[in-house]
Amino acid sequence: MKINNNNNNLFIGINKNKFIIHFVGIGGIGMSSIAEYMFLSGYNITGSDIRLNYKTKYLSSLGIKIYNFHSKDNILNCNLVVYSSAIDLLNDEIIFAKYNNIPVISRIKMLYELTKYNYLITIIGSHGKTTTTSLIFDLFLNYGIKINCINGGSIKSINSYIYLSDSDYFLIELDESDNLFNLLKPTIVVLTSIDSDHLNNYNNSINNLINSFINYISEIPFYGYFIACLDDFNIVSILNNNNFNCNTITYGFNKNSNFLIDNYKQKENLSNFNLYINKKKKYNLNVNLFGKHNILNLVSSIVLLNLFYQIDLLKLQKSLYLLKGVKGRSEIIGEFSFSYKNYYYNDILFIYDYGHHPTEINYNITSIYKSWNRRIIMIFQPHRFSRTKLLLNYFVDILVKVDILLLLNIYPSFENNNIFCINSNDLLKLMYDIYNYKNCILIRRRCDIYKYLLNIIVDKDIVLFQGAGNINLFLYNFIYNYVK
Repeated sequence: MKINNNNNNLFIGINKNKFIIHFVGIGGIGMSSIAEYMFLSGYNITGSDIRLNYKTKYLSSLGIKIYNFHSKDNILNCNLVVYSSAIDLLNDEIIFAKYNNIPVISRIKMLYELTKYNYLITIIGSHGKTTTTSLIFDLFLNYGIKINCINGGSIKSINSYIYLSDSDYFLIELDESDNLFNLLKPTIVVLTSIDSDHLNNYNNSINNLINSFINYISEIPFYGYFIACLDDFNIVSILNNNNFNCNTITYGFNKNSNFLIDNYKQKENLSNFNLYINKKKKYNLNVNLFGKHNILNLVSSIVLLNLFYQIDLLKLQKSLYLLKGVKGRSEIIGEFSFSYKNYYYNDILFIYDYGHHPTEINYNITSIYKSWNRRIIMIFQPHRFSRTKLLLNYFVDILVKVDILLLLNIYPSFENNNIFCINSNDLLKLMYDIYNYKNCILIRRRCDIYKYLLNIIVDKDIVLFQGAGNINLFLYNFIYNYVK
């Protein structure tokens, strides 16, 4: 299907260089990626955020003006204001823009405007979206298929969250967190999983979340495709109770899957498995990924690729060898031997994972134990007070699985006030009360991470930095100051 790509003329009849788009809350992953995409498309971009981070620093290096405060003075000359879902609508910039008839739209509305003329492919679900999107992009790139892309993580093959091309195809990782994703109109949807996350925007009801996914899938046109993971209970329930007016393709370890994964084997970061397509074609595949969850993400990518190219084993296997994946998802930073103050540490494996939901953390540590018969020291930074409160017992059940846990303070994200009255000490206490787990150390100050870590690691340990806040900075600081 061919569709005219009007990305370069998104707003008809204007001079892009003089058209100023201001992003309120530009430091967020989704906002910063859209801002960069628009900037590289030729638009004049500015932004504001009270928290500057590596994303705002990068955008500034491109030439985008970033303000470290919100003020009407920031938008006096702008033509459009885009705001993040984390921004209060009583924000000074939004109020001023509306009062002065400057158009104001949400992040998701901006995505709609970006993609409405494209053949849109969206990756949705509670877990695995970022990895899946990066794997799809890499496979398409390896097959020579041009595609525009906005992802929630940095794709290693291009060292970027975004990719611009003259293609009619647009690939987007679509976050359900703000319950506004139904505005986008995709032709193909990949649904990876449904779990209890972001429920604060769904009246704390997973049924509301499920119904939102159902409504979104129902909008797929009759010529489009719904690609669904058959290993997820909630997705199976959706399929059993709804008749969607589009083509449906399933994948997974579930024996009823159209794309069936079987005979899965794993050793360190290498996986081998058989893939059956509609119980007829069989392929034996090797890939440098570990964990069943990552193989599910990969196979969903192969399902999508199969819609564009007839699968050829040799070409597919060559493409799998070239996969680089995404930064921060089960990412092996490296195995190092180093010394510090006359102590010697041999073959310490460092891994970083962005996962911040108990299900994601469980996937990760289970896969690591299966791949390496070694001790895990996890440095974990809980993400958001609301998530920690809602899933407190679930976190406890998972965290006690690691050999030693260094527990950091909760990273608040945009939750400036701890109205949930929760802190990391609550996790520590429950782990002890329920499981008599004594291998947890509560770390209050960043500098103490390194001191405790250097005192407890031994040869062959795996040091896992886990979380979605700024814990990756602690990891790289440790590597820089103590390892290299």
